[in-house]
Amino acid sequence: MIRNLFKKKDPVITFWEWFENHEDELYIFREQDVEKLFGGLNRMIVKVNPQLVFSFIEELIDGKREFTIRAAGIGKNFPDVIRLVDAAPRLDRFSIVAFNQRQDLNNGVNINGIELTRDDVFFTYNQDQKKKNSCLTLYIKGYKGDYDTYFEPVFELLEIVIGEYMLGTKITEIKMEMYDTTEDLLPISDLLNVLVDVKSVM
Repeated sequence: MIRNLFKKKDPVITFWEWFENHEDELYIFREQDVEKLFGGLNRMIVKVNPQLVFSFIEELIDGKREFTIRAAGIGKNFPDVIRLVDAAPRLDRFSIVAFNQRQDLNNGVNINGIELTRDDVFFTYNQDQKKKNSCLTLYIKGYKGDYDTYFEPVFELLEIVIGEYMLGTKITEIKMEMYDTTEDLLPISDLLNVLVDVKSVM
């Protein structure tokens, strides 16, 4: 009996209770409230998993505000994202989204001084069923071997093209190479179709 009294409350339940208690402020989204509200949301979400992140779309879509919970590109975080989104209460003024979705109308990114569009990146994709490995090799215009500088913009571009979930579940290794020819290469915009057609090795 004493053990039950001190049983820790599920942080997923605590997160959504906090969200519902602040639903009005989150929906109105006043600039002066953002820092306080986001700080509170962050305190709640790190109790579920300290690596989870979230984002809002400021513009309303059909009268609803979109709230996205993301895994920060880390595959082991995916179950917690799904668990958190599946537990969301009915919220008439919010759309709760799991993972960054692909953006068909977005052509590229500009991060760390690196500007990449869909026209700048080509690829090959190989699977090793025995090793359960799927390698995506990217051939990038302007790339000269500076992997660390390119990693973030490349990752963001891939999320735009295929979405966070597919990136985390269909690809286990990413390589970058200097672009010098389109021979035997596919444009990055074709990656989604390629991944849909292949059997997962995960």
